[in-house]
Amino acid sequence: MKEETKIQLRKFLQPIITLLLSLSISPNLLTILSLLFAGFGFFFFSRGNFLFGGFSLIMISLFDTLDGELARQKNATSRKGAFLDSVIDRLSEFLIFLGLFLHYQEDRMKTLIFLTLFSSFLVSYIRARAEGIGKSCRIGLFERPVRFLFLMIGSLFFPKYFPYFLLLIFIGCVITIFQRIIYIWEKTVD
Repeated sequence: MKEETKIQLRKFLQPIITLLLSLSISPNLLTILSLLFAGFGFFFFSRGNFLFGGFSLIMISLFDTLDGELARQKNATSRKGAFLDSVIDRLSEFLIFLGLFLHYQEDRMKTLIFLTLFSSFLVSYIRARAEGIGKSCRIGLFERPVRFLFLMIGSLFFPKYFPYFLLLIFIGCVITIFQRIIYIWEKTVD
């Protein structure tokens, strides 16, 4: 996501952040609450309720954005918090895709769901592994916010065509995987 977009989003969310600061809410609590909404998303998607599944995605994204911004404004960023956030993000993605998998279990969509989940995880893994060797890797078309945006749009507005949104996410992830591999390969000197 572009830095200008993040700045505009922070301005929009500032009243909520101010409220959370006044209530002394922990950023880690918001992270954990995003997992609760992922559980709702799992439930709704598994039953084919794409509208409520889409709203669950909105709440997951909102809490995922709020936790990081709250931590920054409280001056409470930590490696533990970043670790928890990363783990919860993967669990949330898994629950959403598991719900979709269960909904489409009698369909050939299962393969596409599996491939999309795997490629989505691989995009995140490459970034984490790059950071593990001391390289920043925040490049690529389909970072997590973009993947969730496509899931939201498809589930809220085009549930009939949702498989095409999964296909777009899969293709975008594959492109991002190669973008990140090439970028880190070129930036790394042995």
